Amino acid sequence: MTDLATKPAEPTSATVRTVLPGAAMIAVTFGLARYGYGLLLPDMQSDLALTPGAAGLIASGTYLSYLFANIGVVSVARRVGPRGAIGIAALFATVGMAIVAAASSALMMAVGVVVAGAAAGFAFPPYADLVAREVPPRRRDLAWSTISSGTGWGVAIAGPIAIVAGEQWRIAWMVFVAIALAVGFAAVLAAPPNRGTDQLRRPQLSWTWFVCPRSRPLLVSTVLIGIGTAVFWVFSVDALRHAGLDSTSARIVYAVCGVAGILASASGAVFARFGLRTGYLVACALLAGSLALLAVTDGRLLPAMAAAIMFGVFFNTVIAAQGIWSSRVFAEHPSAGLSAINTALTVGTLVGPTVAGTAITTFGYPATLAGAAVAVLTALAFCPPSEHRRRVLAAHVCHAASVRS
Repeated sequence: MTDLATKPAEPTSATVRTVLPGAAMIAVTFGLARYGYGLLLPDMQSDLALTPGAAGLIASGTYLSYLFANIGVVSVARRVGPRGAIGIAALFATVGMAIVAAASSALMMAVGVVVAGAAAGFAFPPYADLVAREVPPRRRDLAWSTISSGTGWGVAIAGPIAIVAGEQWRIAWMVFVAIALAVGFAAVLAAPPNRGTDQLRRPQLSWTWFVCPRSRPLLVSTVLIGIGTAVFWVFSVDALRHAGLDSTSARIVYAVCGVAGILASASGAVFARFGLRTGYLVACALLAGSLALLAVTDGRLLPAMAAAIMFGVFFNTVIAAQGIWSSRVFAEHPSAGLSAINTALTVGTLVGPTVAGTAITTFGYPATLAGAAVAVLTALAFCPPSEHRRRVLAAHVCHAASVRS
């Protein structure tokens, strides 16, 4: 195995240069470019005459573009390095959101949303290798949980912008574009220079490496989490509006979810104290509870706030746990492993909004949210291994084909 050793000089400085821009890029590419669609959906639906079914299909399209970007990023970054991949992520986010801001039709808006959705696929994997290379081992779990919590920061920023913009959703997207430009520029500058020896390494595709006894529970749980949580990100604001909350209150709830997600920055320390398995099980159970609570809020603000806080904290906690779990299962190639679980997550998020859009029309929002909670609960059966199971799996090695130089 090729060692992704950290540089001995200035480890704290290298950690800061990796973690802060990483969290900011995840905030832009996930919190704004990807999840801004659900936040601003009700007003866009009104202006562009979108049905729930069409909105769900468009949301699935964003996850499909994310999937393709996530699959292609390791190959792209192998040629241009992590810094180049980060720059491409910023470009997709900026261009996609600019198209949405200028959209005069549902088709044009769909194109912009799909382009913006690809940004997240390009942003996440490069930071897996940068954390492995730049951050000392004892700080990596905390560093990764902090970067993952960038989604919460993005949603927390997007909410107030949407509230101030009101029905002028185009203005909100234009502000998102300006933020993406600034963050993208700073993140590219902060990324270490591209060197041929540290470009993201691409193992030749081998199903026996990506899917094996060690990785199978991780991948299955990731699909289930994707199915359940995508329903919240796409339809929660619309569900609250239909339940009787006004536009501003619904967006405040969404913003509160983002602020709460920032608390997941400390999840790495929690996992270190109680163990990854215990932390994951508790977080999954409470994440499912948040969706169930949202299903029965019946337009009441305080229960909706409680559901949003729970979802924000425990969604980001579960995502951080999966990232840490992936770094252990796919330790030889962290970026390729992270691409594998992001692909699994995207499979779930492709299914979730499409099924939910149809279910909402047939059964309504509460039943659809309850179904999403069941999907997340099912992920409890696929969790990090116990101590005994780890000893059994230690005898199994998930081999990759030789790495291309």
